[in-house]
Amino acid sequence: MAQPFADPLPQLNRSRKMLEDADRPGFFKDYYKAVRKATSNDQFNEFSKLKTDEERFRFCFNLPAAHDIDIRTYFKGKSEKEAMEKKEAGNKCFGRKNNVEALKLYSQAVVKAPVPSGKYWKLIKECADPRKMTLYAICLANRSAALYHLREYHYCVKDIDEALEHHYPKELKYKLYKRKARLLSHMKQHVDARDAYRQALKWLDWAKMEREKRIEHQTEIQKWLKMYETGKVVKNWDVPEGYIEPAPLIPNLTGGSNERFPSLSKKVDVKYDNNQGRYAVAAEDIEVGDVIATEKPFASVLLREEYGNHCQKCFKVTKAPIPCKKCSSVLFCSVECRQESSFHSIECPILDLLTGSGMSINCFLAFRLVTQYPLSFFLDFKDQLTEEDPKDTTNNKQVYDPSDFLRLYHLVCHSQSRTPEDFFHRCIMIVFMVKALKKTKYFETKGSASTYPLFKDKGDKITDTEAFVGSLLLRFLQIVQFNAHEVSEFVLAAPKCFDGSKNESLGAAIYPTLALFNHSCHSAQVRLFSGNQVITKTIRQIRKGDLIPENYGQSFTSKIKSERKAELADRYWFECNCEACQKDWPMYKDMTNSVLTFKCHKCQGPLPVNTENLLIPFFKCERCGDQTNILSSLKNLQNTEQTFKGACKEMELFNLEKADNLLVENLKQLESCLYAPYRDYHLTQEAYMRVCLCQGNNKVKSLKTEE
Repeated sequence: MAQPFADPLPQLNRSRKMLEDADRPGFFKDYYKAVRKATSNDQFNEFSKLKTDEERFRFCFNLPAAHDIDIRTYFKGKSEKEAMEKKEAGNKCFGRKNNVEALKLYSQAVVKAPVPSGKYWKLIKECADPRKMTLYAICLANRSAALYHLREYHYCVKDIDEALEHHYPKELKYKLYKRKARLLSHMKQHVDARDAYRQALKWLDWAKMEREKRIEHQTEIQKWLKMYETGKVVKNWDVPEGYIEPAPLIPNLTGGSNERFPSLSKKVDVKYDNNQGRYAVAAEDIEVGDVIATEKPFASVLLREEYGNHCQKCFKVTKAPIPCKKCSSVLFCSVECRQESSFHSIECPILDLLTGSGMSINCFLAFRLVTQYPLSFFLDFKDQLTEEDPKDTTNNKQVYDPSDFLRLYHLVCHSQSRTPEDFFHRCIMIVFMVKALKKTKYFETKGSASTYPLFKDKGDKITDTEAFVGSLLLRFLQIVQFNAHEVSEFVLAAPKCFDGSKNESLGAAIYPTLALFNHSCHSAQVRLFSGNQVITKTIRQIRKGDLIPENYGQSFTSKIKSERKAELADRYWFECNCEACQKDWPMYKDMTNSVLTFKCHKCQGPLPVNTENLLIPFFKCERCGDQTNILSSLKNLQNTEQTFKGACKEMELFNLEKADNLLVENLKQLESCLYAPYRDYHLTQEAYMRVCLCQGNNKVKSLKTEE
């Protein structure tokens, strides 16, 4: 990222935009105002002289007014009554063979049902209400039936396994095992199907039914078992396509992976200078459509509005959601994602408190950077948390591992350019976060006292451990401002139809390698996502040695220069001097073909041509002095019109691969003879980006699952 310039805008207003959610206001705004008002000029002057994040945080935490707030655990719990109501409604729909609506209602029942787990449930198992103990499992079993009829076999098996793990009534277990066996048989998992039939036969003894019915089930099960046990080859085959959820499509990096920057293509290198900071350049010529980066997030946060239909861990759409075991706000796409989401065990009891504060998604992301690791993780790193010279990223030969915490820690935060007001505002937010964290078990983990004697509690208002975590949060909040990326999803208005489609935000994430790319209002790449993993593809050619820019949300085709520069200065603290800004390129709606910039056939130099007074086709290049006949370029432009029409036809038919190939060909044809800006060129780029986005996260709007 480029180095910041002297800040001409009020830092307090800027800080407020970064910390508070304008669309979801909360109580933090009034809390901050009260603390700021209670802080005297002498106190603020003392704060202004502090040099480290820990000193700043300690100072603010020790302000009496900072504790005039009632911090309590607050979250949306389970409801047996609501779960029963949704289950019964689902049963009615299932009886009418309305399986889609039944699936929706059963899912709502699963989310609301109390989940029997942990020591508490084990202690009360013998005396607990059996209906309450088995409700979650029964809701899952009912949903598995709906999934079976919808041919969602992968999710059906997962629901059966989860139900069996959570006190499904023993007298009904044979039914679930039979269903599971049939599914596994369809999926050619013959060994697993045989084992499921054996379990069905075992649990049939517990079934409450007449003797004749029992014999009937027993005969059927034994028939299948005989077939499997006498078969010559009984094994688990590859699951046929369509029976399992397809794995996320992560394309290979064009040219292979970079040895030093494994998230980047070999065609990309990273440089540094004092004006631009760290930035990506082309190590060799890069063509349209090249995949130049794929990266998993170091941390990611889902937007609150998407909690009801996306996985909290990986951002996949939840077809058959698995709930948190304690709250009914958060969903996961699988048991595996729930198990891997250790951050939610910390956030769960305070989730609605955090949301109610009105803090922005940037604040949630900074908070997640802490909660996704145990306290011991950060304490082990404490002695290594020194400032790094950004030149080291490009000068040394160490691998830039994006999962390395130190890579995240050393991303730019521009602390030296912040005003006391900005720091104070952020510190009060961190005070609130730490006070909320203290209501969880975060500081009770092993290592907070015994394993790490340096951080023993001293009986003060704040312990050394808590002050250390506060300083980390303050740094993370600064890092997130300049390095976070939006995670998005392409939403179609109707199945296989681009009309009315648009890209919508799912949340935010931080990608340590992608954060090294600098901005241009004329971006060279499009970002698409598989879950919360980012993929970037080039949308124009980049010659060896040239900057590979991305776009920070301000494109010259849709905003005038003054607005772009003001918004970039406000959010990212730099003055944009990209080519589009320097030459004040027109917005897309204002582009005309009256003056086009052709390319010299010899040196590729620019040849501005007034097409309205075109008398002769020969133009002299000011760079090399050679004459260029542009007739062949004009003919090439005519050919691109036919190529673009063909691409549009393939888009209408939703043949994405064919449309992708034609649009890449079209962009190459246009770039061979013209320089931007050119209306048809940017129209083609826009079409290509839409096709790319549809290859990542996508859904049909009408099928959106309601919370």
